[in-house]
Amino acid sequence: MTNNKTPVAVVAADVPPRTKPSNYPEPFANRMTRRKKRKLGDYFGLENFGVNLTTIAPGGESALMHTHSKQDELVYVLKG
Repeated sequence: MTNNKTPVAVVAADVPPRTKPSNYPEPFANRMTRRKKRKLGDYFGLENFGVNLTTIAPGGESALMHTHSKQDELVYVLKG
């Protein structure tokens, strides 16, 4: 039996939000200050699949318009 310390389940809102500021340069970085991003994939040790819980305050933005060449992206809006 292995001693795996990766949690089996968590309350997503209990995962600490990312503290690193946005990688966007100004003036775009300032546009991301109204979001709280919880990197759930990192919390579970995922390496090839990203999972984030992003809470956006009114008037905030999740990300700038962008494209991916090797990844897909799914956005699931819970409310708002």
